[in-house]
Amino acid sequence: MAKDIDQLRKSLIKKAKKQVQEKYSEKDVHIIRAVSVLGDLDSAFNLLAENVIEWYSTHFPEMHSFIRDNESFLKVVSEIGEREKVSEKALSKLLGENVKAKQVGEKAKKSMGSSIPKLALHELKQLASNALKLKEERKKLQVFIEKQMEKLAPNFSKMAGPVLGARLLAQAGGLKQLAMMPSSTLQLLGAEKALFRHLKNKKSKGPKYGFIYGHPLVKMVPGKHKGKVARSLAGKIVLAARADFFGKKQDIATKMQKELEQRVKLLD
Repeated sequence: MAKDIDQLRKSLIKKAKKQVQEKYSEKDVHIIRAVSVLGDLDSAFNLLAENVIEWYSTHFPEMHSFIRDNESFLKVVSEIGEREKVSEKALSKLLGENVKAKQVGEKAKKSMGSSIPKLALHELKQLASNALKLKEERKKLQVFIEKQMEKLAPNFSKMAGPVLGARLLAQAGGLKQLAMMPSSTLQLLGAEKALFRHLKNKKSKGPKYGFIYGHPLVKMVPGKHKGKVARSLAGKIVLAARADFFGKKQDIATKMQKELEQRVKLLD
């Protein structure tokens, strides 16, 4: 009896190990992990940028009124540093013509900000530099996701967009789950909290879309049409995912994109 139990135990462990190995060997696992890291990099960059901007604003508070882009602001802090060195020439060389270099240079000369110790400025420059490195890593990771999505699911990637598609993939748990999913469920992926809130409290309106709100076609239409476009888009994304999962090699996404674009034009 004890021998049989031991044999059953070994058999169950072997089966569980095989299932775990199969799960981790699936191609979409790496995309799911990568898109999760992408979100973390965004959060870390934004947090660092916010702190650098607040800290540097004690030295040159007027600059943020002219340079609103976080990445550009961090470049100025990292590469130029001292307010006294922020000139029209230095800014134009660093950021090009897309910044009001002359106005910023003039404000730097008569800023109401306080002086900053060298050690504090050094730390600020390091923080800005580290944030910019995170931004660069984010760009590289996005390229990786785009390439992997195109290999794994070309129709799905083309229909949803590689990064948005990766987010849907991660939320669903994999391409297989997406392919088996009703379009109405895919439409609400990413809006689970709002959905549960609606189910709990009937007074609040139910969500019409989740992550696919970020799709260009949904964003471009007026508010009254967003729900209709989101529904049509979700249906076509599911079809694209099924085509990729069940091994159909032909491109069906191009035709579906044209159909969806035509529907958007009719709604407008």
